[in-house]
Amino acid sequence: MVLLKTKETKTEENIDSFFIQTAAKTNQPFQEMMFSTIRMLMDTMDKTEKPYSGKTPLQIKEMLEQPDLYSYRGETWETVLEDVRRYAVEPAIKVQHPACMAHLQCPVVNPSIAAELILSTLNQSMDSWDQSPAATYLEDRLVKWMIELAGLPETGDGVFTSGGTQSNYMGLQLARDTWCQRILGHSVQANGMPPEAERFRILCSEDAHFTVKKSAVQLGLGEQAVTTIKTNNNKEIDGQSCLSTVKELKKEGLLPIAIVATAGTTDFGSIDSLMEIADIAEAEGMWYHIDAAYGGGLLFSEKHKKRLAGIERADSVTIDFHKMLFQPVSCGIFLVKEAGSLTINSQKADYLSPTEDEECGMLHLVDKSVQTSRRFDALKLWMTLRQIGIGTVGEWLENIIEVTNELHAEMTRHEAFETVLKPSISTLVFRYIPQNDMPEIIVDQLNRSIKNELFYEGQAVLSKTKLQSKQFLKITLLHPDTNFHKGKQVLEAIIQKGKTLEEKWRGEEIYG
Repeated sequence: MVLLKTKETKTEENIDSFFIQTAAKTNQPFQEMMFSTIRMLMDTMDKTEKPYSGKTPLQIKEMLEQPDLYSYRGETWETVLEDVRRYAVEPAIKVQHPACMAHLQCPVVNPSIAAELILSTLNQSMDSWDQSPAATYLEDRLVKWMIELAGLPETGDGVFTSGGTQSNYMGLQLARDTWCQRILGHSVQANGMPPEAERFRILCSEDAHFTVKKSAVQLGLGEQAVTTIKTNNNKEIDGQSCLSTVKELKKEGLLPIAIVATAGTTDFGSIDSLMEIADIAEAEGMWYHIDAAYGGGLLFSEKHKKRLAGIERADSVTIDFHKMLFQPVSCGIFLVKEAGSLTINSQKADYLSPTEDEECGMLHLVDKSVQTSRRFDALKLWMTLRQIGIGTVGEWLENIIEVTNELHAEMTRHEAFETVLKPSISTLVFRYIPQNDMPEIIVDQLNRSIKNELFYEGQAVLSKTKLQSKQFLKITLLHPDTNFHKGKQVLEAIIQKGKTLEEKWRGEEIYG
């Protein structure tokens, strides 16, 4: 590829202006760059009235063909920042808007944004102590605090992760390797997969996160290794079905090595019976992993944390702070009951974690993670907990859950809505029911059209899902400032849009 010279305004050639300086009398270029960036963000947010600009995928794609990807000798910061505003900030989904309620994508608190600036400026890498001396011990303290909050034993440990995908992978990696070592006396780390691996089975709910299967694939077990268990009417694992499935697999000569319980499914927020599944896992000698990426936030609520009873019995746990704890992506944590299980990821490198460093008391976190270079994401959580407080965060979560239940009650009073379940945490799965009879295929199309038109009009950002092959809509509330009035406005917009489309389609004879 040939790098072409671009039309540009020449910047200062002083290299110091591009880096923050130590032992300097002034860091004015850095300060001016940060202040101008903050002003741009504030100005854009102050003028934002809708959660989305309304541009179609094609319009966004064509728009992003316009800006230069690079300059040859540099441009002024003002020029760069104007393009960032125009092409990246203004077209972005505004998760800060109360009508942005599609995914597990939360608004982020100010202290965590400030923490992002600090951790990026310091650029500590969390693999070895000499790259992150203070950050290492702060993360270690927060991990131990989370161990205590979850009720795991003092023998527990953990590490910050990029989120649920990585944490679930690590949980199943430890499940596979620990089972092989304990039952077969076989080290996967040293010798690879044993012949018995093709008979390994991992059990989870039929509504479990797709990363359970994804992890099985990445671990060399394949999707065939995942056995899904039917859920009850609340979309929770049925305990009796789980136990009978384990027994049946063993009768067939298969080897159930792990059970994955979910504390907060993506669609319904359903929380499996964590204590009942713990009993099964313990009795059957299986690794017990809990995916609490979504529901783990309930640990911070005095009112709702009891719903996670049984989490303290897990062998490993996934929690995402960038879902219910209002942190920027990425910020997750992976916890284990026994610290020794994490040594499966240990690899000695003379330049990174030599034995003599450990003998000197240095703590190298690289041995706890599948990552090497890793961000100081623990800083975001620490600054949030200090400046806002766990009591306040817990009250925010309780308000979100309360408003979700109020909106569900409102939906049940309307013939225009078909609801599926009473909400478990903060998701609502429902669909619009037309006033006139329509074929199911048209009802599905109508609900998709409602979602799309509200999105492009900037009225609301909703999600969609399928249930028994029918199209449903989904609302996920994660905004601390949400209230019943704001939520009801969105419900009214859905009803109005549904009626408008019905009338329009009747005129166009789309249905009978």
